Amino acid sequence: MTSISRQHLLGITVAIVAAICAALPTLMAALLKYMFTAPNQVPWTGGGHLRLIDIDGMPAQALYSIDRARELKPSSSAFQHKQGDVWVASYVKSGTTWTIGILAALVGHPAAEYAGNLQKVTRQFCPQPELPDLGFGDDGFGHSMEELNDWPGVDIGNNNQSYRCFKSHWPSKDHVVSNGKSKFIYVLRNAQDQLVSHWNQVYGMGFHYGTEDVTFEGGWDDFVQDWLDGNVENGSYFDHVASWFKRVDNPDVLLVRFEELKRNPSNVIEQIASFIGVEDVTPTRMKNVMGLTNFDRMKLADEQDMGLRFMRWLGVLRRAHVRQGEVGSAAAGSRLTFSKEQLAALESLYREKLQPLGVPRDWILL
Repeated sequence: MTSISRQHLLGITVAIVAAICAALPTLMAALLKYMFTAPNQVPWTGGGHLRLIDIDGMPAQALYSIDRARELKPSSSAFQHKQGDVWVASYVKSGTTWTIGILAALVGHPAAEYAGNLQKVTRQFCPQPELPDLGFGDDGFGHSMEELNDWPGVDIGNNNQSYRCFKSHWPSKDHVVSNGKSKFIYVLRNAQDQLVSHWNQVYGMGFHYGTEDVTFEGGWDDFVQDWLDGNVENGSYFDHVASWFKRVDNPDVLLVRFEELKRNPSNVIEQIASFIGVEDVTPTRMKNVMGLTNFDRMKLADEQDMGLRFMRWLGVLRRAHVRQGEVGSAAAGSRLTFSKEQLAALESLYREKLQPLGVPRDWILL
């Protein structure tokens, strides 16, 4: 009887553990969705298939906040721009994290050691002001306005100059227009590679974007259409690029192309160093910067984070943040393909939005 009771108890225990394990991914996804959602939001109703919010007519991801966006506007005095601020701006999935890692390495900030870990770099070196503090501290992404205004400058070793690093995916308007104090590095990536990388993020964070019930290939065409229509975070890629390209001749803006960073990293690093005021990038220093920010090292920093590894093991995160980093991955080696109609639509949007501004076609289309 005792033996039967023990077997019965073991069976119950196994069943309970199995039930908990089965429920854990769902529970964790619900927790992350809560952690990744700012308060006081208005859902995006402009169309599309993704879970987005509306910020004064612009679609945005749920980590953003309309209250924070309005605090950042030039008409508000809540956010204090300071002399020497450096903003790394881009359309999402265009090389922002890589460029921020280069900035950290150039000035010897510890963030260079974990340049591929988006969350740690955002919290500890280069905040994204559009993300409010949701109360999770270093387990979250956002910062309070007080934290941002008191964010310490980093010594760049040139006549005691220093800068604060800020990250943004905002179009060229509101708080990222020229202000006489800040410099802006705009990172541009070709449309097709960006689109593939963007879909990997949207699919990979299904709990956040509302794509948890679609397959990787099955959700692709709907996402491409949403992207073409501008029903993705921060709106149309072509409008975003156009808004920033209009400023490329301004002395406070440096355009960095992802493809050129891959092709000739030392040249681009020297341009960035000169732009922010870092002088005398010796061969030894250049070797150190390139070593700290090469793709394999950044990918390892992302892969070795225990929290992210646990989420991927659960299946809650279905893609890595640092994934391929290749040029032409949209055309070769990808499980995703563009139809003739999609390629024609990309061509049409380029000719309408960017060609008149003088943006070279091969910067945008493969």
